[in-house]
Parts: sequence; structure tokens; C-alpha cells
Amino acid sequence: MANGRLAGKTAVVTGAAAGIGKSIAATFAREGALVVVADSDEQAGAAVAAEVSGTGFCRFVAVDIAVPDSVAALIETTVAHYGKLDIIVANAGIGGRSLGDGPVDQCTVEAWDRVMEVNLRGTFLTCKYALPALLECKGCILTISSVLGMVGTQGLFDTHAYATSKAGIIGLTRAIAAHYAQQGVRANVIAPGLVDTRMAKRTKSDPAIAEQVAFWQPIGGLGQPRDVADAALFLCSDEAKFITGAVLPVDGGWTVQ
Repeated sequence: MANGRLAGKTAVVTGAAAGIGKSIAATFAREGALVVVADSDEQAGAAVAAEVSGTGFCRFVAVDIAVPDSVAALIETTVAHYGKLDIIVANAGIGGRSLGDGPVDQCTVEAWDRVMEVNLRGTFLTCKYALPALLECKGCILTISSVLGMVGTQGLFDTHAYATSKAGIIGLTRAIAAHYAQQGVRANVIAPGLVDTRMAKRTKSDPAIAEQVAFWQPIGGLGQPRDVADAALFLCSDEAKFITGAVLPVDGGWTVQ
């Protein structure tokens, strides 16, 4: 789309093999961006890139966001192929419950370390290695946090390693926004609520949680990946050129209560 809202832009989306990341990659491609689908799942990532290429320009690059050399190679490959990098979406992350995450007194050390390694360290590495290219283009960073990085919960969502990692992403992004603003780089955060992705499988299958969804998100039901993708499109477009350091909840009203 020569006249799309991201026409002429190059974007990398991590964790783009499924869910929110896939929807962001597809939306950006439809709006004219040259998109790199980055993920550790090579089969699913390549399939997404092939699918998205039907509506725009897209390619897949394998990455492990917890490994510095892998992230550096992702950025180098993108710049070598497209000549520049305008947008980085640090979306990749994991939940911790299956690893042993829970309330602090129950959370295992192993779960804590792994969740921090992927979610917070991975976002740091993604931003770190993207910044030199972004500074050249006066580009933008978008990170994906969670409402659980903004508010505490009781009971069903007491995964304290996950919540801490997502709160750390907000702090990191705002620090980046302040430091690099005068150099022309913007950085913003989206904090999704309950969205219909693989990570919401427990929400959909547990009657106790499903019953509470309408209370937590009074607009109604689970959000859709496209809801987050549309917000991402705005924040990464020139329409948001005077916005940096913002934390945008896309949560059906969860955080206003």
C-alpha cells in the first residue's frame, strides 16, 4: 500500500508467529510497512510470513530474544535486507504459571529467572540492539506490557514474576522515551488486558475465570489481537509523532476500576 499509514517504513515484530504479534505484523504489512516476522518458532513464523506476504512485504527471521547474539543478528539481517529500521515492536514474551510462577512465597526461583530472562531481559536486548538503527531513522519503539504490570490482583492472576517483568517493561520504555526523545526516537507501551490468544487458554477453559471476565473488562468479553494491533498501528504511525513515554491500556476498561 503506497499510501498506507506506514508506507515506506521497515518494522520488526518479535513474537510474531502467533497471537498479538501476528496481528501486528499483518496490520503493519497491510498499511505499507516492510515487515520482519521474528520468532523462535521457525515453522510457525515462516508460515505467518508467507501468509502476510499475500497482503504486503514480509519475511521471517528466527530469533531467541534472550540471547544477545541472536537479537543482534536479527537487527543486522533486517538492515542488510531493507537498508534501515524504522519501527521495533518488542512483543515476544512468555507466561510463567507452567514454569512455577505464582505468589512470591510460592514462585520458584527457576520460574522467576526464566520469566525475567525472556520478558524483561529480552525486551531490553531488543531495544538495545535496535536503537543504533532507529536513531539513524528517528524511528520508534513499541513494547508490549500487560495490565498486570500496572495493577495488582488477588487470586486467579497471582503470577508475580510475570507481573514484575511486565512492570519492568513499562519502566524501561519510559526511561528510553525520556533519554532518546531529543535524538528523535519515540518509545511507547501497550498494556493489553485479557486477549483471545494462546496465553488466554486457561481463561477460556476455567469457568471461575470466565465468569469474572465481564467484571474485569466491562466493555465485554476477551479482547481480540486486532484490538492491540490497531493501537500499535496508531502509536507507530506519524499520527502519534508527538507521543512518547505513553502507557496505553487496551484492556476493555480493566484499569479504570
